[in-house]
Amino acid sequence: MEKHNPVGEVVTTSVSRTDPVQMSKNEVSALCFKAARGAGMSWGLAEEAGFAAAWLHAQGFDGPGNLASHLNFATGMAWRDICPQVRPGQWSASSSVPLCPVAVGATLADHAGLPETRLAEAGLMTGPVSHPLLVLPFLAAVAQAIGKDLSVTCLGQKTGVTADGRVLGEVVALSAGEACELNIRIETLEVDRPAPREALPVDLDTIEQLNIFALRTTVPPSERSRAGAGSLASDND
Repeated sequence: MEKHNPVGEVVTTSVSRTDPVQMSKNEVSALCFKAARGAGMSWGLAEEAGFAAAWLHAQGFDGPGNLASHLNFATGMAWRDICPQVRPGQWSASSSVPLCPVAVGATLADHAGLPETRLAEAGLMTGPVSHPLLVLPFLAAVAQAIGKDLSVTCLGQKTGVTADGRVLGEVVALSAGEACELNIRIETLEVDRPAPREALPVDLDTIEQLNIFALRTTVPPSERSRAGAGSLASDND
């Protein structure tokens, strides 16, 4: 691969086909937004998907990989079937398939201040959620908005997010990719500052999967589009 440096000299570098790619938070957000749109999410949910994947990426978690896997899982499903039906203290899907984590997170952000979530009581229970790590950014946003710590329990393992946006505890169960039920509640957490995490490079396989979905947002050229290309005005002064 040839790379141009700022003074015009050509520098030859060798990059392995399997090397992960260092991406900025904005690049991750833009790619994941397009992928979510290509997978059939609404504009609003796609923006939330881009936010969630980029937030996780910046925190040192594999947000892009989890989103790509979830979009592959959800291919062909109607989004209304994997969005939560909101009931006091218990959210579930209208079908037997796992819930969309982006829809769960976005709905929680909208309902966090309402009494039916019961976050301050027994907690909110959800049905099985696909790739539940993607819910974590929304919990962090809710914790900051209400000024209280939140915990989420998945497969018996508890993860917390503090009111100032720190992630505490283990994320192994959330990161495993296995659909699991969640219990989300307000809970005062230990405030020991966790070790800082660095943004992870993104695997090429993940980028390719996301690009496949993103390309669905493009329109293939046609004779009609080609005929209408270009300006109708003359450029002669």
